[in-house]
Order: sequence, then structure tokens, then C-alpha cells
Amino acid sequence: MHEASIAATIIERLGTHPELAGRPIRIVRLRVGRLSTVVPANLEFMFGVLVEGTPLAGARLEIEEVPARAVCEECGAPFAVDDPVFLCPACGSGKVRLESGRELTIDNVETD
Repeated sequence: MHEASIAATIIERLGTHPELAGRPIRIVRLRVGRLSTVVPANLEFMFGVLVEGTPLAGARLEIEEVPARAVCEECGAPFAVDDPVFLCPACGSGKVRLESGRELTIDNVETD
């Protein structure tokens, strides 16, 4: 389960961030792309387990799932990616550019 290492990295980065030093963190908000292979529920669980006993103890993780979107490089049509086959629904081309869906970023942090 790679969510454990992702959660550990988030905790480490926030725990060493100079602007957050000494400030209690209440909420960590993430943007997780639908194609990122991260299972949000697993990440939330692992974060909750791993923050115990750290300066981030009690912090909550909130995850916004980012839908996968692509643009066809042949006809220019934008479309939602609903499965791992990236074919343009307008022209059938496989020459597409993924615009979103692979994100894994800290969006913001709420402190007391």
C-alpha cells in the first residue's frame, strides 16, 4: 500500500516546513487526481494512523478528487477520461494530451 509512504512524506514535509513551525495543523487539504493510483480512503486512514504521536497529531486530511480530462491533439476536442483507454470520443484518435487527473498536491493547510 503506497498510501502509507505518501502519508509519511506529507507528514514529514509539513513537520519541517518553516512557515508552519510551532503552529498546530488542523486540516491538510490535498488534490488527488483520479488516475494517480492513490485510493483516497486508504490515504486518509494511513494519515490518521501516522500522525499520532507527531506534532501533527489530531490533524485531519481532506481530499478533493480531481477528474481526469484530456484534449485531442488531432481535432482539439476536450473530454473526460473515464477509463484507461485514452481515445478521443469525437474522432477516435489516440493522440491525446492529459490535462488533469494525475495530481497529488497539497492544496492548503489550515492551522489554529
